Amino acid sequence: MKFMLALVVCTAVYNDCDPEMKYPKTFDNWEECVLTGHKESINLIKAQPTGYVDENGIYIKFYCDKLI
Repeated sequence: MKFMLALVVCTAVYNDCDPEMKYPKTFDNWEECVLTGHKESINLIKAQPTGYVDENGIYIKFYCDKLI
């Protein structure tokens, strides 16, 4: 079974989210997908300009979904 990962950047200040971004790779198991979701969430937060995360209440949502 294959899984796809989708990540969504959101702001708590404006109560809004960007469109989801599909990760370019698929995964052979749920664990690999979820671990990558956590790692990529951290990378997305770290890639933001200094102060941007705090000022906008940025957080990342992600999910793994079975591919049919």
